[in-house]
Amino acid sequence: MEDRAVELAIARFIEIDDKAAEIKEAREKNLSELEAQYRREIHDMVENYNRKTEEKVKEIFSKALSEGESKVEELRKKSNELIEIMEAKYLKIKDDIINKFFNEIFYLKRF
Repeated sequence: MEDRAVELAIARFIEIDDKAAEIKEAREKNLSELEAQYRREIHDMVENYNRKTEEKVKEIFSKALSEGESKVEELRKKSNELIEIMEAKYLKIKDDIINKFFNEIFYLKRF
């Protein structure tokens, strides 16, 4: 009877060991699946972050370019206005000089 109890105990230990091995294998499989899932999620998060960063950089670049073009256009407009003002002043001074010159000539011819 003692032998039978020992055999039953050994059989129970083997059964428990087999069950523990199954549980360990299932746990390792679950851990491996979780690790793969987390790696995919991290990869997706990194790609999402990179995409959003790239979009933001493009947005900032586009805004800076647009503002730069506006400033250039504003400077071009002011430069053209200044050139027109200077040209008008030049033409007035030129006309004044010509008028003064002709007035001097006509004044001299009278005498």
